[in-house]
Amino acid sequence: MKYFKNRIIKLKLVVLFFMLSVGAQINSQEVERPFILVKNSDRTEILNKIKTKTWAKEIYENLKTRTDLQVVKFNQNPKDYIKNLPFNWSEGQKNNFPPFYKTDHVENGKHRNLDNATDKEWEPAEKLITYLQIALDCGYLYYITQDEKYAYMASSILYSFVKSVQKSKLSNWHGRGGWLFPYDGFREVRVIGYRVPLIYDFIATYLKKEGNAFDIIQNKKVVFPVDELQKVCKTYADITINYGQTGSNHPVLEAPSLVYNALAMDDEKEREKLLSYFLSESTKNQDALPVMAKNYQNQGDIWPETSQYLNHSTEILGKLLLVINRYNPSLKLGAQYPNILFALPRLDDLVYPNNEIIRWGDGHRRQHGSYQAYENAYVLAKMDNLTFLQNKFAPLLIKAMESGKYSRKSIEALFWYDDDIYGNSKKIELPRTDRVYHAGIVLQRNISTTNNPKDGLMGFVGGAHMVHGHAEGMNIELYGEGQVLGVDHGRKKYGKDLHENYSRIFAAHNTVIVNGSSQGEGGWVNLGINSVKVISMEPKVREAGVSPNHSFSQTSFLDDKGDKAEATQERTLGLIRTSPTTGYYVDVFRSKSKLPNEYHDYLYHNIGDKLVFENKDLKLKKTPNRYMKNANSEWIHNKKYRNPGWHFFKKVKSSNTYNKDVKATFNIKKLKGNDVFMKLYIPGFKNRTYTKVKAPITFESPEPYDKKPTPTLVIRNKGEAWQNPFVVVFEPYNSSEKPTIQSVSKIEQDGIYKGLIIKSKTPNEELIQYVITQSKNQVFQNDAIYFKGSYAVITLHKDKTLQSVYVGEGQELTYKKKNFEIDKKQNTLFVDFTKK
Repeated sequence: MKYFKNRIIKLKLVVLFFMLSVGAQINSQEVERPFILVKNSDRTEILNKIKTKTWAKEIYENLKTRTDLQVVKFNQNPKDYIKNLPFNWSEGQKNNFPPFYKTDHVENGKHRNLDNATDKEWEPAEKLITYLQIALDCGYLYYITQDEKYAYMASSILYSFVKSVQKSKLSNWHGRGGWLFPYDGFREVRVIGYRVPLIYDFIATYLKKEGNAFDIIQNKKVVFPVDELQKVCKTYADITINYGQTGSNHPVLEAPSLVYNALAMDDEKEREKLLSYFLSESTKNQDALPVMAKNYQNQGDIWPETSQYLNHSTEILGKLLLVINRYNPSLKLGAQYPNILFALPRLDDLVYPNNEIIRWGDGHRRQHGSYQAYENAYVLAKMDNLTFLQNKFAPLLIKAMESGKYSRKSIEALFWYDDDIYGNSKKIELPRTDRVYHAGIVLQRNISTTNNPKDGLMGFVGGAHMVHGHAEGMNIELYGEGQVLGVDHGRKKYGKDLHENYSRIFAAHNTVIVNGSSQGEGGWVNLGINSVKVISMEPKVREAGVSPNHSFSQTSFLDDKGDKAEATQERTLGLIRTSPTTGYYVDVFRSKSKLPNEYHDYLYHNIGDKLVFENKDLKLKKTPNRYMKNANSEWIHNKKYRNPGWHFFKKVKSSNTYNKDVKATFNIKKLKGNDVFMKLYIPGFKNRTYTKVKAPITFESPEPYDKKPTPTLVIRNKGEAWQNPFVVVFEPYNSSEKPTIQSVSKIEQDGIYKGLIIKSKTPNEELIQYVITQSKNQVFQNDAIYFKGSYAVITLHKDKTLQSVYVGEGQELTYKKKNFEIDKKQNTLFVDFTKK
């Protein structure tokens, strides 16, 4: 009996050993390449697309035409062709590959990243990138055609790269820099590191059957050293894992290099380990996907930076989800992270009627979403059976294709897309109000029934701290006559005096500076500010409004960075349409400081030729030193600034104290088409002085204002500006029209500002409007009106009969003894007396 038991045990051990051996053999088997962007099993379908689809044929033929030109040049003299790579022969050893020239940028004797590198400094990198891209194009064509002439050229370029890059020593700048960009490894992995593994993936089958590469040192064909290539790819993955910062867009921008170099590993364990640093394991220098995905917790959340970074980051993540999902479909990354995909078109919700993007921080005006990214998301949604996402992206893609805004041109389109997009194009209706929560932005828009972008009205209040954010306070932008008129300055080159000491601090924004000392402090590069908070708004975010002609927001801000402002602020921005082609904005900014001897400066920048005051008794004189106190203060790059930045103002002219109402106009007379104007109506208060200046250029303005100084108004209030706040009514119009507003007068109660009476003459009628703007739960009462709440507009016909009553936020309203029932849940009301 014991004998049989021993035999059974031995038999089990043999079976177990056999199973383990077979399993080990299976695990050690290499997955057939390519598989990073595409697989061999996809090739038949791709060839069929080239044969049957016009767009696919064009992509292929364009790729082949430009690449064949290079192949001809290479075959004529491989040695001369390869020697044009940026080799630094002076540092090479005889009969050996030299290192490449390094790409470096020095300012004031210090090594800097390559943001502001000159064209000459970039030359070696540009040449290297060009060669690597040619090699990658050859890799694509080898995969499609199986013609080894493409693989030979790609392997020859890649061989020289592998040999020479290893001749450089990895820098230790910030812990781990690059090989070729010793002081900007972050950029090296972004522009060079990700291409190398892709080239290898496409020509790996050629290399592993002892396909040759041309060696310019030996002047002959040689066997490609795959083991050295593996070391290079692993190093680029390692740079990403161990270099850079977390909590920003850096991990996203480096992620393609990490993922592609991980997938280039032939050893499966090595491949999966490196890939885990993207999929699951964060390091002190690299956030993994679960950490990055926390920025998309709710449907509609966006990457918490400025426009160009948030869009680019989401597009990269969406593409990598698709790449890895194709590599391992069981991961179902689309299903795991649907909110990343949902965020892709979000930026196009944040556009003015002329399709320019609202601007905050370092953001750009024209950084729209990528339709290719939308199609990547559609393909991934289809893979993971996410119908709601397919239904979201299909109409956007179909509409873009029908309108000619999008056509497939990339190699990924050839590899990944087909004609199978079902759905109908739909008219995209943008909401009346919206929020960008991480930027503190509260947006209002009113699209005219004329559907003419020039008749649209839109503005926003915003301000918050983030990576690439600005210390801007509670800032606004205003739109009119087809242009962003009340503008945020934007940005140009990083690290420059203008950028650090103006563009990204208070004076470049339409805000209020307190005691000449408002500033950022702490946080990212010491630009930390508090977030603008919503007190109330109507319509609520992305909801229908109670009135077609009215909306408003009331926000608050705490200006307490540094120790010389210490201010509480509140801003009410009302948008009032008076006809399909006319309307105006009401801006009420309250500000008070805890400190003695307080003063507050209201800044407003408008594109244009000049600012003209209509008050003949408002005398201005040159005051060149008015804003120069901090012009020579200490400046330390990314740490300490010359706050608040208004020393950049030129041609400064100021008034003495002036207490009367003021009218002023920004003239914009060099645009194509009609001249445009922004007229300001400013109720007078005590202790006010007025200054006009030429501020620096506003970037991305319409020509020629992208090259002209920006006319800017500064209103100073000595003492608190809370009970009697800054109040400005803005009306945009053009030269074929007249301004509709006839008069603006303030409403006061016991010497305290409560609102405005605005008389207008529109193309259709004459109006009288009582606009009550007070803090929440405050009460205004006179002989005709009782109102408890923040914001109300009572509109009368010329004969003083009621046309409409609007309450954006309030609890009680009585007009001439008529009590109006306000919705107790929403605290809103709209009654149109012209409709029975």
